[in-house]
Amino acid sequence: MIFLYGLDKLRLCALLLITGLMLCLTACGPKAIPYSQSSDALEPSAVAVAHYNWGIAYAEEGNFGQAIMELSLAIQNEPGWVMPFFTLGVVHGNLGEIDQAIQAWERATQLDADFAKAHYNLAVAYSHKAEKTLSIASLREAIRLDEGALSAAKTEPAFDNIRDTPEFQELEKVTEPN
Repeated sequence: MIFLYGLDKLRLCALLLITGLMLCLTACGPKAIPYSQSSDALEPSAVAVAHYNWGIAYAEEGNFGQAIMELSLAIQNEPGWVMPFFTLGVVHGNLGEIDQAIQAWERATQLDADFAKAHYNLAVAYSHKAEKTLSIASLREAIRLDEGALSAAKTEPAFDNIRDTPEFQELEKVTEPN
C-alpha cells in the first residue's frame, strides 16, 4: 500500500484503468484476435493473448523493447499463433531492424501461407535491403492473395527501386482485367 501512496492520483487511476481493460479484454472481451488469418484453428491460450495484448499496448506507447518482450512471451506460450510473429515483425520494422522483421514475417508466412499482409511486408523489407528477386516474389504472393496489394505497391516508396523493372511491370499485367 505504501507504494500506491507514492504514485500520484493520475498515475494510479491510469494503472487501474489499464489493468481493468486488460482483464476485460483477456477474460470477457470479444475474441477479435484470430489464431491465424486463414484457418479455423483453436484460439490461443489466455496467457498468450494477454502477452500479445500487452505487446500491442506497449508498441502503441512507443515502448518497443517491452513490446518485443511481451510478443516474444506470447510466441513462447503459443508458438503456432501467427499474429505475434506478424506484430513482432512490425515492431522490428519500425525500429529499422529489417533482418529481425524479415525473420518474424517469414515465420508468419510459414504458419499461415495465405497471410497477404505478411507477404506484402516481406516484399517491402526485402526491397529496403535491395533484395529485388525476393521482394518481387513476396509481392507476387501478396497480390495473388489480395489484389489490393498491387494498388498499395504502386505508391509504396519502398518499391521505387523495383517499380520500373520488367518483373514489377509483369505483376501489373497479370492482375489487369481482360
